[in-house]
Amino acid sequence: MSKPESAVEVIGPAAGERVDVLGAPVLLKSGGDPRHMTFADHPLPAGYGVPMHLHEDEDELFYILEGELTVTTEAGEMVAGPGSFVHLPRGCPHAFRNASGRDGRMIVVASPGGGLDGVFRGLDAARGEPLGPGRVAEIVRPHGVRLL
Repeated sequence: MSKPESAVEVIGPAAGERVDVLGAPVLLKSGGDPRHMTFADHPLPAGYGVPMHLHEDEDELFYILEGELTVTTEAGEMVAGPGSFVHLPRGCPHAFRNASGRDGRMIVVASPGGGLDGVFRGLDAARGEPLGPGRVAEIVRPHGVRLL
């Protein structure tokens, strides 16, 4: 029996789905339903980053818990530290990296969700294979994300 749409769900601190996203052990808290949001606890190892890309169908939101995140958009680079909120509207080309030399951590939300869940799961499934830009682009494309 499936849970009703209005069911309240509580997911404990260590619970969720652990996925490897390009070397970061992300804890995915959402279930992948495209009508809902994606919610993930995303560690940011020192030096970690993702290439310039855009989400066709989702806004992406970051809330920085620890460390610093450098976000690059067409407007330039911005550094976000603890307590900072970053809103990246759908269609906004962006990249990010942890250039601080220290590990960090952020919460990632995508709304509506589903696509980003698929990106995270697809990258996790490809763990262990060579993940050059072409292969990453192939994995993320079906989920409404384009590498630039």
